[in-house]
Amino acid sequence: MDKYNYFKQGGLRPSEEQSLHTKEFYHNAGSIYARFNEWKDKDEFYFIPLYMEMTYSMGWVAEIAPDPVWLGSFIRCNLEHPELFEIKCPGCKNAVYPFRYVGSPLSGRVDLEFECKCGKKGYEIVSGWRIRANVLRDQMASDNLRYRKFQLLHSKSECSIASLLDFLG
Repeated sequence: MDKYNYFKQGGLRPSEEQSLHTKEFYHNAGSIYARFNEWKDKDEFYFIPLYMEMTYSMGWVAEIAPDPVWLGSFIRCNLEHPELFEIKCPGCKNAVYPFRYVGSPLSGRVDLEFECKCGKKGYEIVSGWRIRANVLRDQMASDNLRYRKFQLLHSKSECSIASLLDFLG
């Protein structure tokens, strides 16, 4: 399948455990972002699979990126493209990064969901679904060779957000 084919073709749904790992990332995104430089070179953490939420348009599932989205690819994509993903907190005006984005390829709307250190939670509605999807897909494609090497060396190794948080202390 072409990396820019946004409509999912009969894929499997994530297991309950996989969904719980993704939700654990949602709850701890701030500390994971803040300490990215500490774990970005550790493949077992970089390639933690996340199952981001999909959007539905006209009965088809539209994917911002195919599941799973690797944690490191997602974080790197956001940090390297602040013009697309950085949000100004409406409370304290500090820059924050989203832990989830969903929207519609038809309307172009994207909801960038965030939680700031000041305690403010919410989402920013922006336009540009397709460009954000392309940036994330391109980041995952550029990480693909690294992932294949990781798979060869650690075929059965799968870390979780909890193990990353333990590593970060």
